[in-house]
Amino acid sequence: MKVVLERNLDFKQFQNLIILTFCCVMVLLVMLNSLQLGSYVYGKVALFLFIILFFALLFTRKGLYIKNNNLYTAIFLFGLVLKGELLQTAEHDGLSVREGKLSTSYNYSYRRRGLNNWEPNLNYSVACFTINMTDEKGDFKKKIIRLTKPEKVKIAIDFIIENLSLKYN
Repeated sequence: MKVVLERNLDFKQFQNLIILTFCCVMVLLVMLNSLQLGSYVYGKVALFLFIILFFALLFTRKGLYIKNNNLYTAIFLFGLVLKGELLQTAEHDGLSVREGKLSTSYNYSYRRRGLNNWEPNLNYSVACFTINMTDEKGDFKKKIIRLTKPEKVKIAIDFIIENLSLKYN
């Protein structure tokens, strides 16, 4: 059983990867149209493979799956598991959700304030929800997954509760 939840990349990573993919496609098209077919074959093949890799990264999603009554966090590509990580649920009996903010840290040193006034504020933050496993006292926590959409958090909690012996606190 599996549940695919949301995009693996945050907005800025997704945006930068789209720009990088577009640039690589343009360079490949220029190379194909301007050079002879036999010249720079290895460069064209390498660029084509990078473009395929970038497209695959654009469509990766994160989620959860259960196999042999074990919980795994996974990265999916079109529903296929690319990478899975086993989470030990034996010493935990509850779930908790912690709300926070994901933020980029584009902090500059502002030693000379007068020279740096023209720099834009590049910090970008988004609300996030971290699903944790807790013990019966609520002390010991282990992160399961971090999501940015509240409706996906509910889907993930329902999936875990239905398939494992963990309870939501």
